[in-house]
Amino acid sequence: MDDAQGAQSAEPETDPATVLVPLLREHAATTERRRRLAPEVVEALAAEGLFGLAVPARHGGRQAGLPAQVRTLAELARGCAATSWTMSIYLTGSWLTGLFPERTAAEVFADPTARVGVSLSPTGVLSDGPGGLRLTGRWGYNTGVPDAHWDILGAFRPTVDGGREHVLVLVPTAALTVHDDWYASGLQGTGSNTVECAELTVPAERVLPFPTGTALPGGDPRAAPELPRYEVFPLFSTLNVGTPLGIARAAAEFLVARAPGRPITFSPYPDQSLAPLTHRQVGEVDLTLRLAGLLADDLAARTERLGVAHLSHSLAERATARASAAYVAKLCREAVDLVSSACGASSVRADVPVQRMRRDIQALCLHAALNPDTALELQGQVALGLVPQSNFL
Repeated sequence: MDDAQGAQSAEPETDPATVLVPLLREHAATTERRRRLAPEVVEALAAEGLFGLAVPARHGGRQAGLPAQVRTLAELARGCAATSWTMSIYLTGSWLTGLFPERTAAEVFADPTARVGVSLSPTGVLSDGPGGLRLTGRWGYNTGVPDAHWDILGAFRPTVDGGREHVLVLVPTAALTVHDDWYASGLQGTGSNTVECAELTVPAERVLPFPTGTALPGGDPRAAPELPRYEVFPLFSTLNVGTPLGIARAAAEFLVARAPGRPITFSPYPDQSLAPLTHRQVGEVDLTLRLAGLLADDLAARTERLGVAHLSHSLAERATARASAAYVAKLCREAVDLVSSACGASSVRADVPVQRMRRDIQALCLHAALNPDTALELQGQVALGLVPQSNFL
């Protein structure tokens, strides 16, 4: 048999994230109950090499493009939304770590399972002190920090002219005080706890100016020319769409699997799958998810294209990226709500997974970066030629 025939008969490679879906579903309730990822989930993600998905190839990672990262996040969310959202933060952390000086990135990525949390809001202060730089602050909503090795924290640093600049500070999680304070109705398994530190000494090579435009790794224009140069907020928006997509797809699968043989109470239908209403509901969910998937694919492809070409987004493209992500979340929430309604009163039982899906998608749509109302308002402002009233662009 020649090489061509061998290639045709070879089994297609299985997506590692797809392989993990049954395990994630098995441990989803445990993850929610623990308010952080189940240890079996962390071990499985590491074994499949998914923590290296966004790590640069020069540091031994996969350096996957954004379309592949979004597909992975969507697959993980089919099993467990909290796992997917936490992974989206770790992927962001891997990308940001690659922007630090080469020696710093190499130190982090020496561990192939390294996990880097991210809390970019500048709620800390970095100042000069005896013996070097000192970091003091408190950062909330620090997703994934219980299982992270490092954390990238936003802070303001005083400048010589009396102003201040937004910087990112990379610190070992072990050097932080982690408050076990994440109690939420949705995405409770993400371990989005508060962290703080006081007068923590920080080496200068672990401080990075907040990336603007097409950020250059380590600030050196000659460094890693093979790396895409994504822009921070369009990148965030792109990674944000994977989790809602996966949640809604899981809900749709649940409805299709549950309907056959299940009666609709107080109706003439002993089998829900035979009811015309069910047919309409399944059809609407399917097309809603197709539309959301197309929008997500377009966003990932556009962000990837500009990043690979080292090109900046226009203002309109930035607004569209944020609005597209929020609209994907909106469509997915509508799909999950429809599934929940179709499943009837039993869908509120704690042992029926669609109730967790509904709470998780609601939490995502309340997130500042995915809130449809504010994102669409921003899109309209830019389309009308007005000055956008947001820094998240």
